[in-house]
Amino acid sequence: MRTTFDLEKIKQTPMFFIVGRPRTGSTLLRTLFDAHPNVDIPQEWPMLLALYKQFGNVTKWDANILNEFYDCLFQHLRISYWEIGNWPRFDAEELHRNLLSCKGEHSFETMFKVVYSHYNSFFDKEEILFFGDKNPVYSNQTTLLTRVFPTAKFIHLTRDYRDNLVSMLDVDFEMPNAALLTYRWKYSWKIIEAAARQYPERFITIRYEDLVADAPARFRELCSFLGIPYEPSIFEFHRRKAEIERQYPKEIIDRYFKSLFNPIDSAKVGIYKTRLSSRKIRIADLVAGKIAEEAGYRRESAKFNLFLYLWTLPAVAYSKWLYSVGWMVSLLPYETMMWLLNKPSVIVKLYSKIIRRRGK
Repeated sequence: MRTTFDLEKIKQTPMFFIVGRPRTGSTLLRTLFDAHPNVDIPQEWPMLLALYKQFGNVTKWDANILNEFYDCLFQHLRISYWEIGNWPRFDAEELHRNLLSCKGEHSFETMFKVVYSHYNSFFDKEEILFFGDKNPVYSNQTTLLTRVFPTAKFIHLTRDYRDNLVSMLDVDFEMPNAALLTYRWKYSWKIIEAAARQYPERFITIRYEDLVADAPARFRELCSFLGIPYEPSIFEFHRRKAEIERQYPKEIIDRYFKSLFNPIDSAKVGIYKTRLSSRKIRIADLVAGKIAEEAGYRRESAKFNLFLYLWTLPAVAYSKWLYSVGWMVSLLPYETMMWLLNKPSVIVKLYSKIIRRRGK
């Protein structure tokens, strides 16, 4: 049940981020934290970086800026995603009213947490000790997040790159090309672990395989890392199946949440052995390279293959180009940046078709 709006309490409540590639078990981990009575962790709403681009330098918030901030919550990747289904996850009028009460000097971090504090979970809550966030889309900006949220902690959730490849091929998040998807796994791991080396006390890395093998033990470690009580009842989250089915359209459930209706198991560990061709496994092993071992995974084939290397070059080069373009776009003014993000270029569309065809 929501308590009275308390800006000072919100300001003092720390944040943690679950970072890593999509389809690494982050939705499962978010669900476990969502079931925790002392954690407030909304569903995915990847607007943080866009909001920071526009409001990151604001230190004094007046009515005009607060209204502009509120309006931006409903643009582009909108907060209205929290309203999917029959049970709204937040009260827009209450949020607007409380935002307008925040006139004065505040950091962007504080205002962002004000928004998150208005999310209504399916699960019962007590005193909120942490705000959480799970949005893989900006995991590659982990270093920026460490600066914007200077006291935040980070949980790096990783998964075998070949199992991750299978899971990514099952959805339409990104282009279904083995080399491209494996390179993005590799890139994400390197970026996040670089930040972890810089701030070792603020990061913990956990493998999906270890989480599902012994979820209570691993979650106890995560609670200790955050400094919150361990609550074993969270593992009953799947008993909310009927309630979730009432709130979400079937197509959303089938695509994103169906696996959460069952108790945690390790059935999907090593699934690549039956789902991927030997050629795709070799491609994944080649692109992952030594980073595979650094992440704790053993390659089936560590031998260099010149033909496969040449075959993967276009997809890897394309991925690198996209990351470079993304960095350049992030330097543009907010409105220009958002316009470009919603208008893929002809080059991207053309090359996407080529890469998709090569990935089949």
